[in-house]
Amino acid sequence: MLPRKKSGKMKNLFFALIALVSFTVFTGCNKDDDDMGDEVKNEFNYDGTTYALTKGFLNDVGGNLNGSHDWDVFLVSSGVDKNGSALTGTGELIYLDLNTDTSTGLVAGTYNWANQRDPFTIVPGSEVFIDYNLNAFTGTKVAFTAGTADVAIDGTETTITFTLTADGKTLSGEWKGTLEDI
Repeated sequence: MLPRKKSGKMKNLFFALIALVSFTVFTGCNKDDDDMGDEVKNEFNYDGTTYALTKGFLNDVGGNLNGSHDWDVFLVSSGVDKNGSALTGTGELIYLDLNTDTSTGLVAGTYNWANQRDPFTIVPGSEVFIDYNLNAFTGTKVAFTAGTADVAIDGTETTITFTLTADGKTLSGEWKGTLEDI
């Protein structure tokens, strides 16, 4: 009888180990799947349509009279590029007129909508361009009237996540990459 009891205990131990390994494998798979949702998609959604963003540009406009500094960010689709200090082509474009507390570059933080230029503000003039020809100035252009943009900086890589209002509709998106100077 002793060998049978050992065999039963071994069998139970074997099944317990299989259950533990299975639980660990399946739990690990779920965590990996959840992490994939953190990947930045380089796109924005406006009025029910999603548009891809492929490049980002940064323009140092200079100091404001109150000591803040004006930095213009342009997030663009594949049909838009730069030619010298100008953007050309046809496509989609998000223009963010951001203001910081320094002249040394764009600063990480949350930028909130405001009607005057202060550090960490987005101001009127910021717009979305849809199927816009930058050479002929034709297409759809809608001004933002409210919103926020979160900027994170890791070395030369910038991540911008934004939720803005244009023509009473919500525009939201995200972009990650290196901002080229214009």
